[in-house]
Amino acid sequence: MQAERIRKIEQRSEHVDKPKYEYVKKSKWVNLRFNELLIYAVLILMVALSAYFFLHTKQEAHAHQATQAQLTNEISFKEKEIDELTTEVTHLSSYDRIYEKANQLGLKMENGNVKVVKKYEKQNE
Repeated sequence: MQAERIRKIEQRSEHVDKPKYEYVKKSKWVNLRFNELLIYAVLILMVALSAYFFLHTKQEAHAHQATQAQLTNEISFKEKEIDELTTEVTHLSSYDRIYEKANQLGLKMENGNVKVVKKYEKQNE
């Protein structure tokens, strides 16, 4: 009797404890030769270096673009300054202004003393 009870208990425990499908964890190691390992290492190194150089050149391009924008701003500032100075030269060299300054200094215009000089031409005397 006791033997029967033990068999029933064993059958129940076998039935309950054992799953239908067994999962066996297999570990596979890939055997690589030294040459293959070296090729893979070089390939990974090349990918890493190409990524580094790509990012480095992109950063340099951004720096050059910032420098270009700064120089463009400086050029526009200088052009505005040149335009203002050209306007001032035009105003200061006008005939009416020179005539007023001459009168303020006590100079009188006589036709014999007036000489017309063209800009950027040499006079033959």
